Amino acid sequence: MSKLTKKDKIHIFEEWTLENKRGTYLSKKYGIRREKVNYLINLIKIHGLSVLDKSYTHYSKEYKEHAIKRVLLGNESINAVALDLGLPGNGNCQIVCVNRSFS
Repeated sequence: MSKLTKKDKIHIFEEWTLENKRGTYLSKKYGIRREKVNYLINLIKIHGLSVLDKSYTHYSKEYKEHAIKRVLLGNESINAVALDLGLPGNGNCQIVCVNRSFS
């Protein structure tokens, strides 16, 4: 799995929207999973290209707990919560939520 640059992410979004390329094609072209392509497209559709300008963000304990509660108690999907919050990916949220559900 390769790390995408901001330019790569913009190209993926443009190829998806302007050239009608889809997840399987783009995942092979950029060496990432199709799910990551779909997540990126949805993230940009919701928050705009400016979401790609976010640098590393430190999230407070309270912020993380609120997100976890939305998933575990509010019956929202991990993907929906991560997209709503504008997280760059849903992987960390999945790990935390799964670990919390077994505590």
